[in-house]
Parts: sequence; structure tokens; C-alpha cells
Amino acid sequence: MGASLTQAGTREWHAVRSDVQMIFQDPLASRDPRMTIGQIIAEPLTEHRPGIGKQEIDARVRAMMNRVGLREQMINRYPHEFYGGQCQRIGIARALIVEPKLVICDEPVSVLDVSIQAQIVNLLKSLQAEMKLSLIFIAHDLAVVRHISDRVMVMYLGRVMELADKHALYDTPRHPYARALLSAVPVPDLSIERAKTVQILSGDIPSPINPPSGCVFHTLCPIADARCASKVPTLRALEAGVSAACFYA
Repeated sequence: MGASLTQAGTREWHAVRSDVQMIFQDPLASRDPRMTIGQIIAEPLTEHRPGIGKQEIDARVRAMMNRVGLREQMINRYPHEFYGGQCQRIGIARALIVEPKLVICDEPVSVLDVSIQAQIVNLLKSLQAEMKLSLIFIAHDLAVVRHISDRVMVMYLGRVMELADKHALYDTPRHPYARALLSAVPVPDLSIERAKTVQILSGDIPSPINPPSGCVFHTLCPIADARCASKVPTLRALEAGVSAACFYA
């Protein structure tokens, strides 16, 4: 909302915490095993809405459980009694119970089976439209990213390589790293898969603790030159909705 939170203290963060919630990568490890799922989902309400009574909290928790595809009869069960997809639905319900404006999804489907991944992604998309949510969806699976995202930011060693609208990025990637990533995505059509050219990057990935000088990608980049090794390219607009941090994008 135009405000920087990088220097915010505990009090400032608490004031905006209910607007910014998070869904974690491991749905079971991020839950307290001693709490029932009713208590887990209700906890943000008791923290950020202290004026709400117990009956209303219980009603809101049950309504949110139904919203994310959990039966309210499960409210007194413990996390270990649920499988991965159900555990992630608990995490989604907990994140959404305070009706946030932004939800950060940290690899929310990476530990789930493919069929369960699709269910969770479709659930997030429907809830996003229903509740007018903004999502920051962090993932390595480019097929999942394409399905859920409107805009995509490609990062390498903590630096932004390309930022573009979904269709622009997947149809015409501009940064060499983005092109290499997308060339490696499997295509279900065998004739297309066999005919496509996969861009193989040679060399070792540098240490994030001691990144290379200049463009951090230059040690693997097929078009890098001396300029790339000495100067850091800025993220610049190439056209409407497309920016890249590359001298030759």
C-alpha cells in the first residue's frame, strides 16, 4: 500500500500483521501438534480481533473450514490426523480467517502430490477472486506459476532477472536465465517435446554468500561479456509490462 516495512519495529508490524498473512511450505511442521485445528485457525482472530466473543470466533472458524473444503465436524481433531492436502487447507483457513489484503504463499504445494497440488491451487484461485486477495506465490514449478499468476518475477541468487506479465514472460522471455528456465519445462505433447531445444547452462552455480561481481548470472550466461562481469545491470523497462535486468535483453 505504498509503505515500506523494512525498518518497521514490533509495534508497527503488529498494526499491519492482520493485513499480511502467510501460508507455509510444510503444512504439518508449521502447525502446533498440541493444538486442535479449531484452535489453530482461531489463533489469528484472538490475536488481532480481541473484542470478538468465543461464540463468534467458533462460528467464524466453522464457516472458514467449510469455505476451504474442511468439514466442521473435524474442528476438534489434531494436525497429525490429516493428510497433506487437508493440512494445507488448515493453513489456508488460518491465513484467511482475519480477511487479509495480502497472502504470501511460500512453496505451498511443493510437498504435495500432483493431484492434490491442483486442488490447492484451484482453491487459492477461487478464494482470491471471492475475497479480493493479492497473492505472492513463491514456487520453483513453472507450470504451477503459470496457472496461478498474473505477473511473474524471475529471480537468481536473490536478484530480479525479469519481471513481466504472465503471457509476455512465457511467450517471449527476454532474460537469458528466464529463457533457459522455460526451455527446460516439459511439454505433454511428445512431438513438441522431442523437437524443442533445451538450453543447457554450463558451469557451477556460485555461492549466494559470495556472489559474482557485476551481473550475478554472468558466470552461466551464454551471451555474457566483460561488461557483464564488471557492471550490475539495472532492472529496466523494455516495453509495457516487461522489465529485465540485462544489458542485452
